[in-house]
Amino acid sequence: MPTGILAVDYTLGSENVTHQELEQRFGEEAMKKVVSGAGIHNRRVAAPGVCGSDLAFDAAQRLIAERQIDPASIDLLIHCTQSPDYFLPTTACVLHERLGLQKNCAAFDINLGCSQYVYALSVASSMIEAGVATRALVLTGDTVSHTVHPMDRSVVPLMGDGGSATLVGKVPGGQGFLGWELGTDGTGHKYLMIPAGGYRNPCTPETAVVVTDAEGNTRSPQNLYMNGAAIFHFAITVVPKTINSLLAKLNLKMEDIDLVLFHQANQYMLDYLVKKLKIPPEKTHFFLSEIGNTSGSTMPTVLTEAWRAGKVKPGMRILMMVFGVGLSWGATAMVWPDNAL
Repeated sequence: MPTGILAVDYTLGSENVTHQELEQRFGEEAMKKVVSGAGIHNRRVAAPGVCGSDLAFDAAQRLIAERQIDPASIDLLIHCTQSPDYFLPTTACVLHERLGLQKNCAAFDINLGCSQYVYALSVASSMIEAGVATRALVLTGDTVSHTVHPMDRSVVPLMGDGGSATLVGKVPGGQGFLGWELGTDGTGHKYLMIPAGGYRNPCTPETAVVVTDAEGNTRSPQNLYMNGAAIFHFAITVVPKTINSLLAKLNLKMEDIDLVLFHQANQYMLDYLVKKLKIPPEKTHFFLSEIGNTSGSTMPTVLTEAWRAGKVKPGMRILMMVFGVGLSWGATAMVWPDNAL
C-alpha cells in the first residue's frame, strides 16, 4: 500500500521583527533592497530560551489534538533540525518523552537544513513501505535567528523561526508519494554554515571575535554565514534540472501538476524559478512576506497555507522542491490522498 501525507500543521516564533525596527538598525536604503529582492517585510522569531524542539512540539501537540490522532498509532518519530537541544542525546528522544509516545516508537534526528522536509518524508515513506513502521510523525524545528549576529545585515532581515508536524501513513492505491529526486553538492558546504562551535572547530576566545567584512556585514565565526550570490546561483541552476528530472522519471509534464511549492528562500528567487519553469501563477503559493525564511520548516508551512487557501484537495498532484544548506536539494511529487485528515 502506498504512503502519503495524512495531516500537516506548523507553528512560528512568537516575536515579530518588523521592517521598521530593522530600518533603524541597518538603514532605510538597505531595507528597501530587502523588500524589493527578498520580498520579506516582517519576520517571526523565537523568544530567547525557546528551542527549535519547542516549536516542533507545539505543532505536534496541535496536530494531534485538532486532527484527533491517536498517539499510540505513531511508531516512528523523525525530527529534523540543525539547532538541536543538545549534542546528545538526539532531540527526537526528548520530543518522544514530551509527546508521550509509545516505547515501540523509533525516534531519531535528521541533521539537515533547508532540504530537510523532503528528505525526512522520503525516509518515513521508505520505512513504512518496508514494513518497519506504520505511521510516522515527521517534525521540523529550527531557531535560525538565534545563530545570527544582530548586526549582520546579510542574514538578519531574511531569517525567521518555525516548526512543523506532519503525519505520514498509508493511503489508497494510486495516491500519495509518486517519486523522489534527492541530491548533494558538498563542494558548496562553506557557502552556508556556522564555522565554529562543533568538534572540528570548537568555540574559543578567538572564534568569538566579531569582525565587519567589506560589505558591512558584522559577525563572528560562531554566527551563521551565508554567501548569498553563490546560493542564488546554485538554486537557479539545480532547481529546474531537478524538477525536470523528476517529471521525466514519472512520465509527467508540468501541465500535469496542479500545485508547485518551493522552499521559501526569497521572493526574487521564487519569481525567477516560476518564470523559468513556466508555472502559471495560480499553480503555486507563497508564504514568506510576514514570517521570513524559516529554513526547513518553510515547506510544511507553505503546504499548510496552500491547503488552508483551498489549493490542496484530494486527487490533486502536488510537487514540492526544497534546496539549500549542504548544499543539498530534494523534490517529490504526490497525489493528495482521499484519507487525509
